Amino acid sequence: MTLLGEARASLDEHRELADRLAHALAHVAESGTWTDFAGVQALHRRARELVDEGVAARLAALDRVGDAVARMAELGPVSELVDQAPAHAAEAAGLSRVLLSRVEDGALIAEALHVDGDPDGAVAMLARVRQKRVPLDYPMVEGEILRRRRPLLVRDADGDARGRHPFGEALAWRDYVTAPVLLEGRVAGLLHGDRGRSGVPVTALDRDALWTFAREFAGVYERAVLRRRLRTQREEMRQVASWADARTSELNDRAISLAPEREPAAAERAGESQSQLSGLLTRREIDVLELMVKGETNAGIARALVVAEGTVKFHVKNILRKLHAANRAEATSRYLRLTLH
Repeated sequence: MTLLGEARASLDEHRELADRLAHALAHVAESGTWTDFAGVQALHRRARELVDEGVAARLAALDRVGDAVARMAELGPVSELVDQAPAHAAEAAGLSRVLLSRVEDGALIAEALHVDGDPDGAVAMLARVRQKRVPLDYPMVEGEILRRRRPLLVRDADGDARGRHPFGEALAWRDYVTAPVLLEGRVAGLLHGDRGRSGVPVTALDRDALWTFAREFAGVYERAVLRRRLRTQREEMRQVASWADARTSELNDRAISLAPEREPAAAERAGESQSQLSGLLTRREIDVLELMVKGETNAGIARALVVAEGTVKFHVKNILRKLHAANRAEATSRYLRLTLH
């Protein structure tokens, strides 16, 4: 259940208790005696707890998450979002330490770490955990998160092999909360958070706050990736336009002869372009390149071609090498030049 859902549930319970208190007070007014004084006191205490620990606490957590996400939306490139996410998550959920990891080929790889009041220590700890590539196998609860796509609260991780965090030795996790980061319907990463050595245990509210932040962070991240793709495509189009201008100038400057030049047929031009590509790349590499030109990510290409994402990365590396391209944008430009030619 979301933070807002929990707050509404607490509010409904509070209203029910208020009605019961009103009924008890009405009975006192009619009879002039207390028939269940202890019961009325218990109702009053529970109503107070709901205000202090239920509705008020969850609404405050929602405010913190909203503020953190608003600040993240103002950040620049995708890499900055990844670096800053743990610090904003810690602030939003009221945690001391937060680790952001990515999920790749069934393994967990650390990306960024925040530790309150100890940035140097966070850098050192992150360097240690980055050396570990942890398979998400049984009995790790992180494997359960991959299947269920839901947050978890883990108690006393040291005493339970199922709850032991993959990076537990380096970070000394005990009680912690963890939430998945969902991108395009799949678990792309995990957020882990605790309160360090303070001795203050994490709660279900902390879990729900981290889960709410993880979902909002995923939205901010996807928008940032989309902006980056649009910038890349604009750059590719500028490169194509620049090449077309240069080609047009070259054609205009050529001498005109009375002997007419044979205009190759469209099918012939297409055959020449395909022949040039086939001479450089394999059929599968051409399939991957054509999807790259359309702006597909490695994950999207893998789904379209029904292959593993690791296989797509292997093909992309070969394409860049064979086309002498430094990045995907240059490979796209070379493809367009060949096909336009």
